Amino acid sequence: MAIVTVSGIRGVVNTDIDEADAITYGLKFGSFLRSGTVAVAADTRKTAWLMKDAILSGLLTSGCTVFDLGFSSTPSVFKEVSLRGLDGGIIVTSSHNPPEWNGIKFVIKPGRGVFESELNSIQSASTQPVSRYGRVFPNRPSYVEILRNKAGKDSAKGVKVALDLAGGVGSLFIPQLVSYQGSITHAIHGTPGIFPRIIDPTVDPLIALSNLVTTADCDVGFAYDCDADRLVITNQKGRKLPGDATLLICLRYFLENTRNRQIVVSVDTSLSAEDLVREYNGKIIYSKVGEPNVVQKIIENNAGAGGEGSSGGYIEPSFVMCRDGVYASTMILKLIRSEGSLSQLLHQFVEYHQDRGKVEIDRKLAGEILKVLAGTEREPDMTDGVKIRMDDKSWVLIRGSNTENVIRVSAEAKSAQRSGELVKDYINKINEIALDLSKSKPT
Repeated sequence: MAIVTVSGIRGVVNTDIDEADAITYGLKFGSFLRSGTVAVAADTRKTAWLMKDAILSGLLTSGCTVFDLGFSSTPSVFKEVSLRGLDGGIIVTSSHNPPEWNGIKFVIKPGRGVFESELNSIQSASTQPVSRYGRVFPNRPSYVEILRNKAGKDSAKGVKVALDLAGGVGSLFIPQLVSYQGSITHAIHGTPGIFPRIIDPTVDPLIALSNLVTTADCDVGFAYDCDADRLVITNQKGRKLPGDATLLICLRYFLENTRNRQIVVSVDTSLSAEDLVREYNGKIIYSKVGEPNVVQKIIENNAGAGGEGSSGGYIEPSFVMCRDGVYASTMILKLIRSEGSLSQLLHQFVEYHQDRGKVEIDRKLAGEILKVLAGTEREPDMTDGVKIRMDDKSWVLIRGSNTENVIRVSAEAKSAQRSGELVKDYINKINEIALDLSKSKPT
C-alpha cells in the first residue's frame, strides 16, 4: 500500500503504486484544479516515463492544459507554477527513497505544496472524464536560467567543489551551474538513472564524495538526492556534516541580505539557528517537523526564510516555496569565496552536539505515553510531540512515528556526553511509562 501524505504519494512501483493509480491521481488532481493549467516533470528513476505518461493521461482526460518539463527537479516545478501563474504542478518522484520507489508530489497556486485539507480534497475529487480533452505542450523549465542569473557569473570564482550527483536530475544541470559561478568542479555519479549509492545523502556515508574531496583538494563537497531538493555537505577534509550546517550557512547568507528576519525552523533544528537569528536581531518561530509544516508556518507568519535542520532543507519562499538543495549550493559557494574557507565560515556558529535514539513501541500507545511524559515535565513544548528545554541550553524531543512502531528521541547539548545521556535517560523514562501503562490495563 502506498504511503499517502502531504509530502507525496510514494511506494514501490507495481507493488504499492502502479500506472492505474497514476492515471487516477491525474484525473483527481485535474478535477480538483477544474481542468486548469499544470506543469509536470519527473526525476530520473527507470519508472519515470511510465508514471509520467500515466499521469498525463489522467490530466488530459480531466481537460487540463499540461506543460511537460521532461526530466526536471522538484524546485523547478514549484518555480514554474509560481512564475507562470499556473493552477498546479506534479512531480513524478519519491525524492530520497530507494530506486524501486516512485511517487507523485502535488504543487498548487501560487507555487507551494498541498496542505492536509487540500490533499483530502484531491483524494475525494471526481475521476469522471470531461467532454473536452486537454492538450500537452513540451516545455523547457525556466528555473535553471533564473537560478543562473541569481547565482551570478564568477560569484564563486576559484572555489574547488566536488559534486556527488547520485544519478539524479541534478546531473543534467548542476555541474554547468557551479561552473558558471566560476568554481573548479569535480563530479561523480553523474549518469542519470544510475544510482551507485543510497539516494538519500543524509543516510549514505558518502565515502566516494569524501575521497574525491581529499584527493582533488576541494574546498567543499555537495551531495544531492534524486530530485535535487536535498543537499548534504562535506568539509575540506571530506567529513560529512550534519544537515544543520547546510541550513545555518544559508540562513547566515539570507540574514545578511534581507530586512525580513522572521525565520521558521522545525522543532528538531539545532539551537545554533536560534543563536544565529538572535545575533541578527531576528525572530525565530518553531514548526512541526516536515517541510509542509515549515512552509505553512512561513506563510502564516509572512516569514522570510526557514527550513529543517535534520534534513538540511533550506526554504526561501521569495525564490521557491520548497527546500532547494541547488539554490543552497550557490549560496554556500559564494560565502566560501567571501570568507576564505568553509571552516572559517562554520567557526562563526555556536557548536552543539546532537544524539538520537528510538524505542520500539506500538504506535497506538505512543500518544498515551507522550501524554503521561508531558505531565511529568515543567512547561513542555507540545508543538510536535514533547520537547523539553533544560537550563543548561540543552533539549530533548520525543515524537511518535506516523509510519513505524517506534518513539523517536532526539537531544542536543553543549557536549556529546550530555546529549547522549539525555537520550538514554528519556528512553528509560519511556520504557518505565510503557511498563506502568501495561500493568494498569486489564488482561
